[in-house]
Amino acid sequence: MPRSTPTRPRSVDRRTVAFAVLTLVAFGVAASARALVDATTAAAASPARYATGAPGTWDGFDTANVIAAVGASAAGAGVLLFGAALVSAVSRRAVPRLPSVLGVVTLAMVVGAVVAGIASGEQTDFDAAARWAILRTALAGLAVASLPALCLAALRTRAARPR
Repeated sequence: MPRSTPTRPRSVDRRTVAFAVLTLVAFGVAASARALVDATTAAAASPARYATGAPGTWDGFDTANVIAAVGASAAGAGVLLFGAALVSAVSRRAVPRLPSVLGVVTLAMVVGAVVAGIASGEQTDFDAAARWAILRTALAGLAVASLPALCLAALRTRAARPR
């Protein structure tokens, strides 16, 4: 009679891997959109822009706005997928030190967001201030997205403690 060989449980399940890959894709699209916006606005700000195109026609700045909207949507999706990947990973196993690790990482993101916000407020150049504001928003979003996983890890660790 054939026997099935026991399979070792995976350390990371397929759902978590899928969320992680989708997260990286979303952030890649957002980063690419940011680079395209910079390239598009640099090209649109050239003196040739004023000689071509009639008023009211589609120009480089309109294109940059559409690309920025797609990039912002992808970044938002990436933050949500990041939170889903963390929750999926935490729901798989109860690791005693996981709440502490997630708490420290979340706190570091919050502190980084505060520092980036302060740095953004001190900038005199609009472009530099915008870059610091983007970093602040990204870190704050990632910190908030990690809160459900942090709470779940704490609850699972507490429930797994012997009484």
